[in-house]
Amino acid sequence: MVLASGTHGPLLESGWLLAIQVVLITTAFLLLTKPSQNPRREVLLLSSIVLFTAALRVAMEPLPNVQPVTMACLVAGARLGLRRGVAFAIMVTLLSNMVISDGWWTLFQASGWAMVAAAGAKFLNSEGVLNMRNLLYLSVVTSLLFDWWVSLSIIDSGTTFSDFMLYLANGFIFDLLHIFATMTFAMWLAPALSDLISEDATLTESVLAVGETDVVLG
Repeated sequence: MVLASGTHGPLLESGWLLAIQVVLITTAFLLLTKPSQNPRREVLLLSSIVLFTAALRVAMEPLPNVQPVTMACLVAGARLGLRRGVAFAIMVTLLSNMVISDGWWTLFQASGWAMVAAAGAKFLNSEGVLNMRNLLYLSVVTSLLFDWWVSLSIIDSGTTFSDFMLYLANGFIFDLLHIFATMTFAMWLAPALSDLISEDATLTESVLAVGETDVVLG
């Protein structure tokens, strides 16, 4: 199973990597099978923000722990709901890691960002209005908790508790960079991303309402 120990955790054989990818893809698929009133528009919207977020993460990869995914997962959870927010987190992780680096840590990153999306769905979904103050608070908390969660991927049979604590301490500066980056992206991109999703939902509801009226009048 394990080939060697890498920077982000154990390096796995290709068969195990494929198994992780299949599990994540299947999970995302199951989350997206819930019936939708306008599946084509929903698929287009979700695909667009997944591609944009993944591309931006890849473009900013040279900057340590500076990426937009945590912010995007918070907004996606708040605007798309729990199921599609979690699916968004999984798809962004898989797509961007195909370019950046894929491994055992992908499972931790995908599940970590899924939990961030769940936090967005739980604490930011307030009648279509994005509460920027709460978003900034959650940016701090979720960025830190995400980094700690992903740090679990480095643990193997030879890792001691003191080794893990030292690893966390050495990475604290990168945790601060992640927090700063998430807050910056929240102020810079979150309102536009939220408006994009909200406007699409409003348009969908309007189209459906017109269609229903046509049916009734006919």
